[in-house]
Amino acid sequence: MWQKSNLVSYRHFRTGRRGLLVGGLQLGFCGLLAWRMHHLQVEKAESFRLVADENRINVRLIPNQRGEIYDRNGVKLAENEASYRVTMVAEDAGDINLILERLSKIINLSTEDIERSKAELARSAKFLPVTIVDRLERDDIAKIAVNAPILPGINPEIGFSRIYPLGEIFAHVVGYVGPVSSRDLEIRDDPDPLLRIPRFQIGKVGVERELETTLRGKAGTKRVEVNALGLECDPTD
Repeated sequence: MWQKSNLVSYRHFRTGRRGLLVGGLQLGFCGLLAWRMHHLQVEKAESFRLVADENRINVRLIPNQRGEIYDRNGVKLAENEASYRVTMVAEDAGDINLILERLSKIINLSTEDIERSKAELARSAKFLPVTIVDRLERDDIAKIAVNAPILPGINPEIGFSRIYPLGEIFAHVVGYVGPVSSRDLEIRDDPDPLLRIPRFQIGKVGVERELETTLRGKAGTKRVEVNALGLECDPTD
């Protein structure tokens, strides 16, 4: 009888000790979980918010007009002429080949234009607009507008072309502009992000080159909200 009583007491002792051990482990786990939640939701909240904004918000460049050039008497030597152009944003277009094929049936788009556009779209960021063709007529823009539902990613715009009112008279002094080359990027320690926009033009020789930074100016920016696929929603400012 005495042995049975001792055996029961011993079992109760073991059960109680096991319960305390399990309870202690559970309490420790809950404490660790609470600390981790506080660390993530309070201490790291700001850094996570910034990362989330970076993933949700894209900053896009808005090029401005190139500065005009005058001589000391106020005679205009270089200016910008408005012209119609068509750009494509790859992330909005989806099937690039299909959209370019449809566009070629609506306006005069050469095989060379199509192949060049594909190459530029392939090496450019998907959210950057790439010029497909420029110097279009108003009628071409009207045709594109009518067919807009079947041309996602295609945007008719008013761009600006560089012209020189006095022609070749001052060409050797004023110079000219041309597309940015890989060499142009290599010789700059910290190239302007504008220079990476496909077909963006800079001064190559003459005054156009010497005063490049001043004539180019600084781009504006637009912050846009994007969805999980990276597609633009509504501008945030």
